[in-house]
Amino acid sequence: MKTIILCFFLAFCSCAIAQTRNVSTKDFISGEGYWKGTLTYLDYSSGKPFSMPADVVLRTTTKGMVIFSYSYPNEPKANGNDTMYISADGSMIDGAKVVDRSVMEDGAIKIVTDKEGADGNEGKKAVIRHYYIIGKSIFQSRKEVRFEGTEKWIKRNEYLFAR
Repeated sequence: MKTIILCFFLAFCSCAIAQTRNVSTKDFISGEGYWKGTLTYLDYSSGKPFSMPADVVLRTTTKGMVIFSYSYPNEPKANGNDTMYISADGSMIDGAKVVDRSVMEDGAIKIVTDKEGADGNEGKKAVIRHYYIIGKSIFQSRKEVRFEGTEKWIKRNEYLFAR
């Protein structure tokens, strides 16, 4: 009897863990509104990081979209909008597989996605990984790449916002 109960418990835990990889726009609701921060990106030409002020207004929709309205105080010509699409089953963001969704100690939600693609000035094949941390006082979006044939992850860019 104990073995049967243990099997049911393990099966339940396995299902619960698998479900934590699904995301929805609800995961981004605490991040709605105005954020002030920075964008830091790796300039592949020089190989050096560059930082600049950045602001964003984050909005969610009921249609599986998260809308980002970016503004750059020192480069207003770069201002623009970006829309993130979450699949109906919550397993994908912008065509990238959700590989982790977890709740951090402070209640913020961390989401990680992976996708095969190309990056860099030469368009080399790479795994592209995005990290999102959404909380009441922090919003972070980071892109890392691992080029084919290497094990090293390179931080391509990072938005770090607070309010």
